Amino acid sequence: MPKNVLFLVENNRSPSIEEQRSACQDDGALVVDAGAISFQDMDKALVRAGDGLEAGDTITVYDFNCLALNTTTLIRVLAKVLKKGVTVRFHAQDITIRPDEQDEPFKLIAALDNHWRLVHGIKTHANDSKPGRKARLADDQLDEIRTMLGAQGATVTSVAKELGVGRTTLFDFLQRHRQDEKS
Repeated sequence: MPKNVLFLVENNRSPSIEEQRSACQDDGALVVDAGAISFQDMDKALVRAGDGLEAGDTITVYDFNCLALNTTTLIRVLAKVLKKGVTVRFHAQDITIRPDEQDEPFKLIAALDNHWRLVHGIKTHANDSKPGRKARLADDQLDEIRTMLGAQGATVTSVAKELGVGRTTLFDFLQRHRQDEKS
């Protein structure tokens, strides 16, 4: 069941906690009093309490001025929770940012986050990409390699040379497939 999280912060530019609570608390909202928790650490604190943020949840903050974050950090935190599928609402400004690729505020936050990452040299590649070098031998070559190794007079060195890879690469490839077959 989706959660409504009300993040309450009082500072010298914001209304009191009681005023914020009365202005924007929905029935059943999980209230986070930011006394010792910053907005960027809220999800971690909720996870420790057993109530981590999930897709479909909503975070409500009374006002931008309640968040003691610089704009860059705020954008990065918003991008992170939005990509997780969490809606963010700023009550006083009547702004709701939905985690929807078609939602204009979402597109703006994602674009600003990508811009920041580009400027600071942080990779923006997809999360499903694999780190490291591209494999020199593909899994679909296994049968061909075994045939080559089974040929009369074939050695690992000669097969590796023919494939254009080092002996260690070929040995590692064959070892990985032996372990896969044992599993």
